[in-house]
Amino acid sequence: ARDLARAIRDRRSRRRRQARRGSELDMRRILRASLARGGEPLDLHRRARPERPMRIVALCDVSGSMTVYARVFLAFIKGLVDADTTADAYLFHTRLMRITPALRDRDTLRAAGRLSLMAEGFGGGTDIGASLGTFVEAHAAKALSRRTVVLILSDGYCTGRPEALAAALARIRRRAGRIVWLNPLLGWQGYAPVAVAIAAALPHLDAHLPANTIEALAALEPEFARL
Repeated sequence: ARDLARAIRDRRSRRRRQARRGSELDMRRILRASLARGGEPLDLHRRARPERPMRIVALCDVSGSMTVYARVFLAFIKGLVDADTTADAYLFHTRLMRITPALRDRDTLRAAGRLSLMAEGFGGGTDIGASLGTFVEAHAAKALSRRTVVLILSDGYCTGRPEALAAALARIRRRAGRIVWLNPLLGWQGYAPVAVAIAAALPHLDAHLPANTIEALAALEPEFARL
């Protein structure tokens, strides 16, 4: 999780800009400035690649079908939040809860208690579309920008209308930089994304990746480095 957070956060633009302590000489500006001094390059202008950090927003499904994976995913999300002070995290099943303050609590017992209270309904039904719709209405204005990577950790099983899920993802897509769906079923042999919810979601995703093992999660770093 820490490696993945760094891969997302530590980004630099390909375009170089003027910088006081840049790693490269800006020969064009040096030559232009030298014209006023008879061609003597007295001013050594520099340039550098500016940082372009990405922000992580993670939404984790804790419904009944995700019980096997939910606690591992929560630990994974805590690693993301610990490594990146700007990361934001949410749980959802039939409703949505923001859990970032609890994950940042350094008192482990208190944090566990806060999460237990927040996760009422953990292991029950799920309505992904309604939960993502709540996220858009209540949090998207502050949480999302074109420099945001939205991680959705879910198997895609949903009791709600697939049209609602597609509509919520379309609204997130207009605000966020990337949407990546991490699916614990995708890594299993014979799985195909034919459930109506995940089929409705696919056109709005930048990536639909497996997350069924620790190795699969570790393999995400090069994928995110390309985003």
